[in-house]
Order: sequence, then structure tokens, then C-alpha cells
Amino acid sequence: MYHPRLQSFGTLLVLDADCRRIQASSTNLTRLTGVERPENGQLTLACVLGKRLSQRIRREMQGQQRLSGPLVFIRSKHSNVRFQLHAYRAGEQVIVEIEPLNPQGRRRLLGTVNERLMRLAEATHQEELLDCLVNAIQQLTGHDRVTVCHFDSDWHGLMVAEALGKQLPSLLGQRFPASDFPIALRKSYQHYPVRLIEDVSAVPETLIPTHPASLSGSLLRAPAPERQRYLNRLGVRGSLSLAMQGDTGLWGLVFCHSAAPHSVEPPLRDAVRALVQMATQRMLLLRARQEARYLQRVQDSLVLSARARSEPKSPQQLLQEQAAIWMKLFRAHGVVLWVNGGAYQTGVTPTPEAISQFVLRLERAHVHSGPWYTREIGKETLTSSLAMPEQCGALAVPLPMSSTQRAWLIFFRPEQVETLYWAMQPTTNPQPMALMIPSVAWHEEVVGKSEAWQRVERLAAVDLGEDLTLAISAHEISSLNMHLEHERKALAEANQRLEQLAHFDPLTQVWNRYRIEEAINAELVAAKRYAAGFALLLFDVDNFKQINDAHGHSVGDDVLVALARLVENSLRGCDHLGRWGGEEFIVLATHSDIDAAIGLAERLRSLVAELRIEGLEQTITVSIGVAIWQVGDSCKTIISRADDAMYRAKHGGRNRVEMALEPVVSI
Repeated sequence: MYHPRLQSFGTLLVLDADCRRIQASSTNLTRLTGVERPENGQLTLACVLGKRLSQRIRREMQGQQRLSGPLVFIRSKHSNVRFQLHAYRAGEQVIVEIEPLNPQGRRRLLGTVNERLMRLAEATHQEELLDCLVNAIQQLTGHDRVTVCHFDSDWHGLMVAEALGKQLPSLLGQRFPASDFPIALRKSYQHYPVRLIEDVSAVPETLIPTHPASLSGSLLRAPAPERQRYLNRLGVRGSLSLAMQGDTGLWGLVFCHSAAPHSVEPPLRDAVRALVQMATQRMLLLRARQEARYLQRVQDSLVLSARARSEPKSPQQLLQEQAAIWMKLFRAHGVVLWVNGGAYQTGVTPTPEAISQFVLRLERAHVHSGPWYTREIGKETLTSSLAMPEQCGALAVPLPMSSTQRAWLIFFRPEQVETLYWAMQPTTNPQPMALMIPSVAWHEEVVGKSEAWQRVERLAAVDLGEDLTLAISAHEISSLNMHLEHERKALAEANQRLEQLAHFDPLTQVWNRYRIEEAINAELVAAKRYAAGFALLLFDVDNFKQINDAHGHSVGDDVLVALARLVENSLRGCDHLGRWGGEEFIVLATHSDIDAAIGLAERLRSLVAELRIEGLEQTITVSIGVAIWQVGDSCKTIISRADDAMYRAKHGGRNRVEMALEPVVSI
């Protein structure tokens, strides 16, 4: 039978489901609370907490999984000692955790935390933010070492920030193998983001009488033997760990280590958790802004001006003019544009024969509209047999020239030899931590790989591919007009295709980015001349990457098509819908004031939430930013305000409507 083991900095009660009977209590109950166990008879909750507090817990736990917040109380016989109580359900029992609170300057703590939060909010890049976080936590808790561990795609942990005292060695820059963070441990941090070990070597408490209670969610649970051995090998006795939850899962962990036993009061734990949450949200916001700036730079690299549309350039001319910019933006050393069975290439690229074979295999194996990419050409099934000796990474984007023909934009990257510093040698066969190689730094040289293709780079490549599709189609039509004037039927079909490509998104069949921008500019002219107000609704599909990752790009395409059809059918005849890029759309609502615009946004948000896609169980939601025309607005400023409002909607919880802030007027 499993016997729970508990830490001694708090005491624990196991109650029945109705909170009327104490089934078991930890062995340190008398020492911490002064409550004597009756020699004969049942220990009651009122005896431990008092009648009034017992009734309150019983009332608040009816039908609830946990108390809404911790309770602070003073025992009448020990009036100088304050306790904090936390209660939650675990199966058929209710678990009550009680910790003594030592007197301390709570106001001073709040002031210190507020000051640290302001510093975090002022950080302008991730390195500064994480350094500020670890230093703030170390100053608050007094741990010998505070580190931030970030997980890579293989769940190896890299120590990316550190505040260090004199008692423990530095771990900054070292990697820890994924076997140190088994999936069960990572999942537990999803539900229980704080883990405290006051003294890893302390003799654990037990329950009286022996009771098989499930304490997986208890802060008081003692560390497992393998975790004790692991921390002992690191020279750690006191540990506090906190989860950093990203927008797609567990981003990393904050580890606070001490060479000696180390207690952390509940108010201090709450303060540290608030700092970690604030830093995580700030980090995600900084990353979102950085990605937005990068996407804009890529889009600006091939903006089709009026002259470019009237005098279109050939694919070879486009590549010659833009290749240097594209290779810098995508950190590539070669780029290929494959059009109509021929390759235009610049930089370090494979031979035309190898490119031809590569494209042929892509056409057969890669049927959806998303990008294909790898950082190990020599090991990828599709490319391993091709002669590409100077290439390690490839990113290929299909360009839908017609319903039956695709062109390809392909970037190549060289090998990026990387030296990794491991705290211990990783293994492909997970084994108990106690059996792993001693914690001596181990260097690994990674060869045969390029730099990884980041998600934002893949999105930017798709956006660039859409612009290239239009540019190449424009040139083809121009060539037909010059050389095939006598074939009027072919010319008419080609012009119709160009019109479709120029104004409509090939996937959703709504207006594309260029056409909706034209409409916004026309509305701006009318607004300036006649003071005819209008509104922009910029919205984004929530968690769209998770849909693509879990169900494939074909389901993701189905979501975009169904959403566009639903929204377009719900608009007035004078309103317009356009696809802004990726999973973002814009609604141009003419003759709309703020109330009408917000009403429209809420109606669209509700309609989308009712949308059902075959093969997809989860609910589709959108985050909407609303901007009303203001005097002096340009296309760029009103879209920017709508974009800022949309980001606030996403970071405010998603499935929301946010109104754009009023523009600041310079005097």
C-alpha cells in the first residue's frame, strides 16, 4: 500500500467528502498547531480550526473543487501565531494544508514586489527581462541560485538566465537532458505551477492513521527518492520551482536552489509567482512585437507599386533585385525560384539537376499549401538521396499559379556547427536519474544540421510567396499581351486569372491584402471629404497553430474557408471582408460609428464560436480589434490601432473584442 510522505513545514488533514470527519492527519500536527490528539475519541475539525472556521470551510467546499483563496486564521490558545489554510478536493477526500505564518512586513513586501513588477514591465528585450526576473527572485527569497530553464523542441533544458550567490556553482549556458524532465513531471507543472522543497534531506512526515490519500496536488508532498538523489547530486537542499507557461504550453521553469534548508513563506511564494507570471506575459508580448516587425520587413521587401504593376518584372529580375535582402531576412545562403519548369537561383544553391529532382519530389509528396522545411537534408527521406553537399537546411514554399500548376520559392541554409554544454551526458534511452552519469559538464558538437526554421520565418515565407505569385502572374500576363495579341481567347483567360489573383485570396476567395487596402484608401478619401465615418475590424483565429499542428494544414485551410464564408455572408452589402494574411482578416464597415462597430464585432465573434468544422472537435474563436476612423488617419495608422487592439484581445484571454485606443495628438 502507498503511504504518502510529507514535508514538515506545514501540516495536512484528510477529510471526508462532506468535510465533517478527519480521516487522517500528518504526524507534525501537534508540533505546528499545538492541537493535542485525543487519547480516546475522534479528532474533529472544530478542535483543530475552531467551530466557526470549520463551518465556513464546510460551506464553501460544497460543490467546489477548491477554496477560492487561502484563509488566514489565529488559534485562540496560540494568538501570537497566524496560520494559512488551503483546501481542495482529491477524489473522494478533501485535503486541507495548514502552514504557520511568521510575522513580517507585508506592506514592505507588497511595495518591493510592485517595484520589481514595474522593472519587468520596462524591460525591452528577453535577456534583460529574464535577468531582472532572476535577480528580483533571489533578492526576495534569498536562494543561493535562481535560474531560468527554457525547453527546446526536444524538451532538453537550457539555462538562459541566472542570479548566483557564493554557495552553489553556476549553471548558466548549460543544458540538461530531456530525461531530467519526464513527461509526467512536465504535465504536473501544467496543473501545479509551484513546487517547494524546504529540505530535501529532512525526515518526512506521515499520516496518522495510515491512509492512502492522493497527494499529487499537495504543496506539502515530500520529494520522490529519485528527485532527492538528483538534487543531492546538484548539491541542493532547498528548492523552489515555478512553471513559465507559454502560449503553446510549458515554455520553461524557474529553479530557486539553496545549499542549505530554505523556507519560503506563503506570501513570498505568491509574490514570486506573480513576478514569474508577469515576466512570462511580458516575454510573450515582446516576442509578438518582434515577430510583427519581422513580418512587416519581409512584406515590405516586395510591395507592388503602381509602376511595378504596370511594368512587371520577370522572375529572374525579381530574384536579382531582391535575393540579397531575402537571404539576409531568412538567414539563408542561397535562394531558388522555380517557375514553369526552370530554376532561377542565386547564392550557394544545388545544381539545376538536383533542384529539378527536389521540386519533382515536392510536387508528389507535399500536396497542401503550407511550407515544407527541414534542418537535416542529409537525413530527411525526401532529400537524403539528392546531391546537395553544401546544404543542410531547406524551406520550400509553393506558389499556386493556377489550379494545376505551382511555382516554388526555396531557401537553403548551410551547416551550423554548434557546441552544446551539457550538465551531464544526455541519453536516448531514458533511465532513472540516480543512474545517470555524474553531473560533470559535457561538451557536444552538433554537426549535420542548419539553424532551425522559426515559426515566424515560415509564416513570413508564405506571405512573401503570395506576393511573388501575384508578381509572377503579372509578368506572365504582360508577356502574353506583348507576344500573343492575336490569341484573344488566351489573353482574355489570362487577364481574368490575373484579376482573380490581384484582388482575391486563392484559398478563401475573399478580397486579398492589396484589394482591401485599396478599399480602405478609398474610404479614407471619402471620410476626409464628406466626414463619412467608418470602422475597421481586424481579427485573428485563436490557437490556429495548434489546429494546424494537431490536425494538419488541410483542416486549417477548411477552418479559414468556412470562417471567411460565414463572415462574408453576415455582412451588409456595403461592408467588405479581406484576408490580411495567414489567419488574420479585416472587415471594412462603412458608415459605422463606435456602437455599430462594436455590435458588429460582438455579433461576428458569437457567430464564429458556433462554427463547426468536420474533423475538428474544438470550438473556433477569434480575437477582434476595432478601430474607428479619426481625423488625420492614414491606412497605416488605423490598421495599426486595430492591430494593437487585437493583440490586447489575444493577451486578455482570446475570444474577445477590444476597442482601439484613441490616437495621441501632438501639440
